[in-house]
Amino acid sequence: MAGFEGKAAFVTGAGSGIGRATSLALASRGAFVWVTDFDKAGADGTVDLIRKAGGSASAIALDVRHEAEWEAALAEVDAHGVPLGVLVNCAGKNIITDTFTMPLEDFRFLLSVNVESAFLGMKLGIPRIAKSGGGAVVNISSIMGLKGQARMAGYCGAKGAVRMMTKAIALECAELRNNVRVNSLHPGIVDTPAWHKHSSDEAGMLGGATGAGAAPKLDAHEVAKTMVPIGVAASAEEIAETVCFLASDAARHITGAEIVIDGGMTAD
Repeated sequence: MAGFEGKAAFVTGAGSGIGRATSLALASRGAFVWVTDFDKAGADGTVDLIRKAGGSASAIALDVRHEAEWEAALAEVDAHGVPLGVLVNCAGKNIITDTFTMPLEDFRFLLSVNVESAFLGMKLGIPRIAKSGGGAVVNISSIMGLKGQARMAGYCGAKGAVRMMTKAIALECAELRNNVRVNSLHPGIVDTPAWHKHSSDEAGMLGGATGAGAAPKLDAHEVAKTMVPIGVAASAEEIAETVCFLASDAARHITGAEIVIDGGMTAD
């Protein structure tokens, strides 16, 4: 797989989990990585890891819901001088709740963080990537953008929107012949810190233990034993490797595609 020397990569949600692993993987291949997250301390931690490994990166605090913050962050990228070649829209949130009691503001929050953020990243980032000679966008969706799940209507709706928006913008870039490819990545169960933010009360819908004696927080590996056909959760590093492939010249003929990494969960 070709490297990314002389190019910058911009990764959202990079303070932990898949975003952090992706930032590390891109930096290891020569990219200067802009590590962005709402949690600046998390972004700084990712930058520290990259620099300790011999890579180059800088952190930016970014609330992906706001266009003005995107404009300011990308202006910083412009001023730095390393041309933008890769955009990874990884920031995302989930709320597990009964649809019929879900506040509208929670639904709108999910759309804002998951969908509007990807739209803003592509609206403002793709012209910069095109100007640099081309490159790629990878939008992190989910298998919940391909299949339904009870009590996750907001998340499924948001991730499904990311999937279809990816295809539409990929075709728009193709029409422009701007040498920018756009693909979506759909992970299943991945062992990341996000799992620990969900309580055991939410485990039943995800195949985990419930009731007395249940773990206080969800464990991706335990859930994967019952929900993933191959019986194991993916690692954030495995997802990151696929991001790097899709962003590289090795994937030059892949655009508008949805790549699934789920251990067989959507195979039926």
